[in-house]
Amino acid sequence: MTNAPTPLLIGARGYAHARWRGAFYPDDLPREWRFLFYSHRYPALLMPARAWGPDPARLALFGDEAPADFRVVLEIPEKSLPRMAEVAHWPAPLVAGCLVRLSRLDAAHRKPLAALARALPVTVDVRSCPAGCREELAALGVGVCGRPDASRAPAGPFAVSLVDRIDRRALGAALRGLITIDAPAGSALFFCEPATALTGLDEALLLADLLMGSQAGL
Repeated sequence: MTNAPTPLLIGARGYAHARWRGAFYPDDLPREWRFLFYSHRYPALLMPARAWGPDPARLALFGDEAPADFRVVLEIPEKSLPRMAEVAHWPAPLVAGCLVRLSRLDAAHRKPLAALARALPVTVDVRSCPAGCREELAALGVGVCGRPDASRAPAGPFAVSLVDRIDRRALGAALRGLITIDAPAGSALFFCEPATALTGLDEALLLADLLMGSQAGL
């Protein structure tokens, strides 16, 4: 791994949402300032593939604007996986890891996933994960995303939970699990829906601080 493990990361999937204008971004804020505004408010971002190409060279522009402790997790679509596995250098420490979207785990995915995992922490959001799938990914050094609203916990060395809707009990359980999980490459929670992120991000950050404070006091 080229990047050191990070603390619990909390953020949204994407930042350039039209419905955030006025609700999160000031009405008069130029579009090109939105990333700067977001990165100074929240500690992490799940960056959709459309926001960076995917082209690793474009990531340096984001790193120039963000605070030193801000982190991004890059979303990689299935079709881009082979090319991304060949990238030798990723902007560190900006890039905390990658989330690979797969419809299912095929034999053709194993080699590029293992290669990517040697460069960055990797987790997979796979639609179909039959028996043995998680163990197979773990053997490659790859994690599997969790879904708190479906009571599905993350697994593997890079633990990431994806939230689609607000369920406070499930959110609390997910954060507690991410804080205590043995994930050497780090852990993260991202809100996938723009409206959910607006109402959930601040609550999740506050709850995580409370939970981490109680853990430290034990």
